[in-house]
Amino acid sequence: MKYVIIIPDGMADFPIKELGNKTPMQYAYIPNMNYLAKNGIVGKMKTVFPKLPVGSIVANMGILGFDPYKYYPNGRASFEALAQGISIGKKDIAFRCNLVSINKNNQIIDFTADNISDGNAKSLVSHFKTGNKNIEIIHGQSYRNILLLRDVNFNAKEITTFEPHMHIGRKYKTILPKGKSKESDLFAKILRNLIIDSSEQLSKLNKYFKTKGNLFWLWSPSDTSSLPNFYDKYKKNGAIVAAMDFLKGIGVAANMNFEDIPNTNGYIDTSYENKLKYTIKALEDNDFVYVHINAPDEEGHKRNAKGKVEAIENIDHKIIAPLILHLRKKYEENFRIAVLPDHYTAVKDGKHYDFEVPFLIYGKEIKPDNKIEFTEKEAEKSELVIKSVNFLKKKLFKHE
Repeated sequence: MKYVIIIPDGMADFPIKELGNKTPMQYAYIPNMNYLAKNGIVGKMKTVFPKLPVGSIVANMGILGFDPYKYYPNGRASFEALAQGISIGKKDIAFRCNLVSINKNNQIIDFTADNISDGNAKSLVSHFKTGNKNIEIIHGQSYRNILLLRDVNFNAKEITTFEPHMHIGRKYKTILPKGKSKESDLFAKILRNLIIDSSEQLSKLNKYFKTKGNLFWLWSPSDTSSLPNFYDKYKKNGAIVAAMDFLKGIGVAANMNFEDIPNTNGYIDTSYENKLKYTIKALEDNDFVYVHINAPDEEGHKRNAKGKVEAIENIDHKIIAPLILHLRKKYEENFRIAVLPDHYTAVKDGKHYDFEVPFLIYGKEIKPDNKIEFTEKEAEKSELVIKSVNFLKKKLFKHE
């Protein structure tokens, strides 16, 4: 039996006036998702954990069956570091270090620095001076970087930071990092000064590089991460197909297989063809394949309703349709596939929300439950509600 989960990141949303008061899922032409829903089961999943961040890392850990209350390392940066082969010691803290855009009023206006290119971002990072031998910034993907704070005597929980995508329009100096103890706030002050100084340094660098990345923003402080072995937990070989480093890092921590996929970037212009190709390749040697597509989330954060619709339709046409054909041809009916967004990302304000997300399961021994389409509204009618950490064992790997 082959098992596949497709995660259109942040696909769930609320009705939007621009779309005739429909959600992007309702408005999009997604015949393949709707076919799976009509011939499978639809329900609601709780992917959010109270007191933990409402976002992809917590949600995806839960969907994979790893309880975030037990294994979440206080942030996503340590998983991203794992994906890049960066070692984080027990006395180190990793931060997500975004290149963001601020305006003349010091307000955060774009948490992606206008989707800054890898080359430009790497140039800014390489020329930036931290002024501290225990601080290192390492380029990751586009606007996403990692800052390592080495050799400290407190853990990541003692530093409070703020997610840039949740604070668009805020003056950045009002939400700088804070420490919860005397020692942690001493280091938080160093980080606050680094952020403020980055505005001046990047302004000078951009006279040459001419990017919209004019501030480094620190968030998601993380301790060393570890997860149970996926095979030991489920007795199935698992693979991750993703462009995002945090998911590759989860794969490293759980001893799941993954490969770097050419021309994939987490945006709407990612190579869906390559993502499909590597999904099919992963199915040859693995029982379970977890496919993550980030584009709907990015378009939601941009507050681009039509862009989000396009991203959803791309997933339906370019990944799900040919994947179903391949599964039937190669494995006949000996497979199950699930589709679900990991969380809500609202076009109305670009923020994440903690509502239950719709999910569908289609495949062998899955008896249809008479749902018509795959939408938030249709899922609301379902009495099937499950916590993400129970999904694999109770619903995908075992149908009840």
